[in-house]
Amino acid sequence: MMPTLIISHGHGHNPGGEPGFRVSQRGRMPTQWLIDRNRHEAMTMVGCLYNLCAAAQSAAAAKAMDLPLAPDCHRHIQLETLREHGLVMLRDWPGVLGMAMDADSLKGLAGLSLTTLEVLEARVFAGPAERALEDIEAWLERAPSRPAEVLRQVADWPREFGRIAVADDPTFVGRVAGHTSLGGVIALDGWSLYARMLARVVEVAQLIVALRAGAGNCTAGDSSDAGKPRCGRAADGSGWAEAARGRLVHRVACRDDRVVDYHIITPTDAMLDGAVGPDGERQRGFLSSLLESAHGQGECCGHSEGLSDGDNRARQRVAMALSCADPCLPVVWQESSEGLCQAPSQAPCREAGPPKGRSSCTN
Repeated sequence: MMPTLIISHGHGHNPGGEPGFRVSQRGRMPTQWLIDRNRHEAMTMVGCLYNLCAAAQSAAAAKAMDLPLAPDCHRHIQLETLREHGLVMLRDWPGVLGMAMDADSLKGLAGLSLTTLEVLEARVFAGPAERALEDIEAWLERAPSRPAEVLRQVADWPREFGRIAVADDPTFVGRVAGHTSLGGVIALDGWSLYARMLARVVEVAQLIVALRAGAGNCTAGDSSDAGKPRCGRAADGSGWAEAARGRLVHRVACRDDRVVDYHIITPTDAMLDGAVGPDGERQRGFLSSLLESAHGQGECCGHSEGLSDGDNRARQRVAMALSCADPCLPVVWQESSEGLCQAPSQAPCREAGPPKGRSSCTN
């Protein structure tokens, strides 16, 4: 059974009974099926069990078990990262703002390849991807693409909502945090929702440029940001891969060529809340902190503005924050009658949640 991410919102989740978010996981990855297999059998099963973001999963597994990588694995990881980013930008972002779905914009994403990069580039950038890397603000001001249109609207949101230090962010954001195109925005506003969305634009542009230049099978000596290796082996023998949502790690113990222990650490694991400590307080994870910051204390209860308008804006920000985190599990929302004022409508694949949210099952 696929594990599920449980997000609840209501009173009692914070000290003093203030409304807050709680994030937990139900179920675990089915790695027990890999135990007592020889390494090659386990490698084959990894591709069957984790068939979404399969290139990243297989690369991390191969490195962990000291097996050969699949041909062109770096390029395949880059392409599947582009596919996942494309889904967020072309499907999720417009949905959060209630824009009409453009089904044509998603055509071809599933089969994205080196020969169809131009199609994705046109849908995201409405021009060469290099322009966004050279001057992202100028690109944003002029581009007629749907992602740029969404970003122009989000740019008007108060930047304090959703602002979390990048050091606490387990997503892909750390891969592009130092890019010069983001420097002005970060210096002015910190890592707001808007900045995280721009970071996704930057990585998409980097990947398109790198793939077009033939950097998919790069070496460790490559100096370009997107041209760095997408997988490797850590000192402790574990394998890692830079998957769409962040770094994925496979830790494997073998004895006489047989797997005796197998553990997968996904970016979502770092988003979960910790256990309740002896002082009665829980350790808050990245995602609950991000959602809480995006929601805004007191706004839902009408302390600062009208109930209806405030509620709608808060739900949009929470939905956009979830798209920024893009957890790698199906999401179930558990709302109290006081959480977000009422359970948001229109949440495909979720029991309740921000409008136009999506469920995702990859890493």
